[in-house]
Amino acid sequence: MSLEHEFFLVPNTVSYQELMGSNERNPDIIDSIDLPDDLIQYIADSLNWITCKNPAKSMTREVKGINYYGVTLFDQTSAATMKSIFTAWYSLFSNSPEKLELTGGFVASYKKNIWGEYERLIFIRDDVLELLERLLSMIGRLKEENLFLYHLGI
Repeated sequence: MSLEHEFFLVPNTVSYQELMGSNERNPDIIDSIDLPDDLIQYIADSLNWITCKNPAKSMTREVKGINYYGVTLFDQTSAATMKSIFTAWYSLFSNSPEKLELTGGFVASYKKNIWGEYERLIFIRDDVLELLERLLSMIGRLKEENLFLYHLGI
């Protein structure tokens, strides 16, 4: 089982505490999606360009990039940049072969005369594109309907 990052689209009236405090399916959640951690790590540098908030610390202070291990709040001010970045990744990945192979992080090896190698990340292109389409749809609603998009890190 791989690690995943959860994204929840909710009305802007739902607080961080309300979202985190529900053990059952929260009726305020409009839409949700899980993105694989390997994909998030691959595109992580570009996510550092997005203005957002860390609701565990402050609902008013803006920061850049996702809170990898915690909660990130995206609002209308985040939407344009998010849409642009995820649209660019969608466009790039749409040109890949059906078997989307990416280079992951460096993994140390304890084999004789081998220092390590880069991990190979393998996805099915159409599965990744479908995830990005769904996320882009949520981002579009975030921009138009004055909603919040929460990211729950690993």
